[in-house]
Amino acid sequence: MKLRSFFSVLIAGVLALLGLSAGGFYWLTTHTPLNLLAGGPTTTPAAAVFVSKQAPLLASMLVNPDRLESLRQVFASPEERSRSHAEFEQIKKSLLANTGLDYSRDIQPWIGDEITLAVTDLDFDRDSRNGKQTGFLLAVSSQNIERSQQFLDSYWKKKSAATKSVEFEQYKGIKLAYQELPASKSKPAAIAPINPLFPTNSNIPPSFATALVSSNADPENNRSFVLFANNPKVLRDAINSVESANLNLNNTAEYQQALQQLTQGRIALGFVNLPQLADWETSQQTTPEKSQTSLNSLAVAVGINRRGLVAQTALVTDRQQTAPPALSEPVQALKYIPAASPFAVASTDLQNIWTQFSSLAAANPELSKIADRAIADIQKDWGIDLPQDIFNWVKGEYALAVLPDGSNSADWIFVAEKSSDSEQAIARLDEIARSKEYSIGSFTLRNQKITAWTQLTTNQNYDNNKQKSAIETEAKGVRATVGNYEIFTTSVEAMDAALKAAETGSLVATEDFQTSIEPLPPSNDGYFYLDWPNSRGIWEKEIPLFRLVELSARPIFDHLRSLTFTSTGQVEGIRKAAIFMRLQ
Repeated sequence: MKLRSFFSVLIAGVLALLGLSAGGFYWLTTHTPLNLLAGGPTTTPAAAVFVSKQAPLLASMLVNPDRLESLRQVFASPEERSRSHAEFEQIKKSLLANTGLDYSRDIQPWIGDEITLAVTDLDFDRDSRNGKQTGFLLAVSSQNIERSQQFLDSYWKKKSAATKSVEFEQYKGIKLAYQELPASKSKPAAIAPINPLFPTNSNIPPSFATALVSSNADPENNRSFVLFANNPKVLRDAINSVESANLNLNNTAEYQQALQQLTQGRIALGFVNLPQLADWETSQQTTPEKSQTSLNSLAVAVGINRRGLVAQTALVTDRQQTAPPALSEPVQALKYIPAASPFAVASTDLQNIWTQFSSLAAANPELSKIADRAIADIQKDWGIDLPQDIFNWVKGEYALAVLPDGSNSADWIFVAEKSSDSEQAIARLDEIARSKEYSIGSFTLRNQKITAWTQLTTNQNYDNNKQKSAIETEAKGVRATVGNYEIFTTSVEAMDAALKAAETGSLVATEDFQTSIEPLPPSNDGYFYLDWPNSRGIWEKEIPLFRLVELSARPIFDHLRSLTFTSTGQVEGIRKAAIFMRLQ
């Protein structure tokens, strides 16, 4: 072979290899589940065009569930992969419970990159005689319209063979299929799989309806969807929303305004119309109270981090003001929080935060009840007026933390930066202690002057033969002034841990805490931090409702390592925040 021919063949071979490599690289980069770290294939739910602008709630997953499972397999260790696969299979079965459908057989062949669930209407039939009938819509995008049509045809053919209650109709060129289902006379179980198409609190016979809306019916987004609803009227309203741009959520200014503030890549998106949601909640109560919330809506975007889930939130309010983040690093008050603390809150200007919260609670009856109940319990135990005796003088840094005592109980630590009013406030606390007949004494701990509010009690285990004292001293509260901070604890042991933390290592210096704040914006208004495994027992004991929350979201709580929340300021009436759920 001549040298020229050899080089021609060599160059052709190299070009072919480069072409194959480029093609392979392109295929890998477009199909690898790692792409989900930057977000799903779409950033906003196309199905929002089917949802009324008055809808209380919309939640969308913007990625094919199989790709989500593939990403989990990438990060799972070899011994965890089979368990991870089993968990995903269990979720699929739970979501399709009581439907007679199988995910692998009926859904997987055609499902696309979007699943949107919406509460569309508080009362879709507008009939006061049967109460409020909530409308639910589930929109699943289709990547194969023929297979999705085959799925619907097969499903309704089987239903028609089993019952004569199946109905078909054409509505604006779209075929609707639905079946009236008999009402269940038996009471639902206390805890059962949640199926949004069959609400357990319904008091009339529900129905099940489907439609296939091709891309021709949704030209703006050029997508096809299989629609499921709990009544055919919900489907008709969804089709009407597509035709009238001024009726659907996708074209509302507030929805678009909120989405503009959510800049991170995402695999899921939620949008809540807060006044409508409040009305929905109160409509389920025996004696509903009308909400007069000043909040308009909340948008939440959820993305994936190698260590868990990162969420951005945008809360739209009536207050058109700009408030940039106050901090560029964690507050120094955290240096007195022990590394063993599984829960901590740290920020600045507690007085201002309480003022904002009070105005919010005043406009929301349910939130006001919860806040009043929590404060009443604390004030009953301690005999103080929290807003007046504590919140009003804390205008600088503060940190609040829990310290476990080894028995599913806990001590509390509160650190506050001194202000011009702190000396007078502490004197007021001493007066309250004396009025409750507590003794006030001082002693030295780690070279610091400590003041304790104590109460004398009878020793229940008093034994004359063993020379035990019949009188015990119980510390009701302990405080110390250290540098520019006032430290309050519920025990001497907790005070010792707080002073020791500043010397040997605090929570803010631990790897777990630093890992938990790493994905969050460095400019913020402080942190809410929860180490779930190490505080689970405490919250389950103190708040029984936590058990129900755990059961309803068990796949998340079983893997939750920590939860960190931070506010990132307010821009033009939109208050932004970020949340990191670290998973294991």
